[in-house]
Amino acid sequence: MSECSECGKQTMSFTCHYCGKKFCSEHRLPENHDCQELESGKKEEYMPDSNAKKKQDKEEKSSKENNSQKWFRQKNLKEEKTAATRGRRNNLLSDIKYTLKNNLTMSIIALTSVFYFVAEIFDTVKYGFMLFPNLTPQALSQNPLTEAAATTLGYDPTLLTQPWGIATVMLAHGGLLHLFANMATFYFFGSALEKAIGSKKLLKFYVGTGLIASIAYILFNNLLYLIPYTATHAAGMNPAVGASGAVVAVVGAIAVLYPDAEVLLYFVFPMKISTAVKAFGAIETLNIATSLIGVRLPVIGGFASSAHLAGLAAGILIGRKLKQRQGRRGRINIFQ
Repeated sequence: MSECSECGKQTMSFTCHYCGKKFCSEHRLPENHDCQELESGKKEEYMPDSNAKKKQDKEEKSSKENNSQKWFRQKNLKEEKTAATRGRRNNLLSDIKYTLKNNLTMSIIALTSVFYFVAEIFDTVKYGFMLFPNLTPQALSQNPLTEAAATTLGYDPTLLTQPWGIATVMLAHGGLLHLFANMATFYFFGSALEKAIGSKKLLKFYVGTGLIASIAYILFNNLLYLIPYTATHAAGMNPAVGASGAVVAVVGAIAVLYPDAEVLLYFVFPMKISTAVKAFGAIETLNIATSLIGVRLPVIGGFASSAHLAGLAAGILIGRKLKQRQGRRGRINIFQ
């Protein structure tokens, strides 16, 4: 029981929802007690506050912005990942291009290796780049290799029909093991010589000594073919493949410039390079001597030893010239 705020009666009271005062049953409605808070209460109840609406709009706008920012972040992250992958790929290609451009040793190895696999696919390339030392078809040894070469090329391969073989023989190889042995040796010793004399001079050295080895192979085989009772006179000449002459020349030059360097002869026997070169030369000389009577050593085959010895001699002579000029000038021109 309480007193009505309008009439003062003591009766069961009702609280006004708008003004919060207590009234009797007769004056309990806002209209019956002229409630002063009725209009403002209706505004609050039926008309949302503008600040609240602004707050709601701001929250909606912020949510949209957050979603947009999230989308852009994800897009940027994806683009960054793609750019990073492309960058790594581009960096790898750039590194390869830089190496091939600034490292002649690696460029020669890459060119020779690519050529080998191309030649394995196309027989015309394989036989067309070999060195045939014979001046006449009759002087060529008759075996499956030479017969296949004649059939593939469509003519009798001789030095006269295929003179470019003097130079292109350095690109041709007889198998993966042959290619690996030559290029692995050239990688270690060619890199050292390139640092000593520079890329341009190494190119002249490599091509020049390779040509010397080819000419020596031609002269030696034709000389033996003219001598009765030799194996070459009886069986004929064999074509040559490989860059061994030029590679051995590089080793010979390094042996003169750095005689105390430790190496593995035939990738097996450890010794100083000066000793290894002497041992290699002795084995090649013995191989030539035994080949004259038709016996071939298991280490190296046939009269390719003549090319090896010629390349080795050229490399040693040029190496001595390099060492003399290196001591006098510091800068070297090996073909002056």
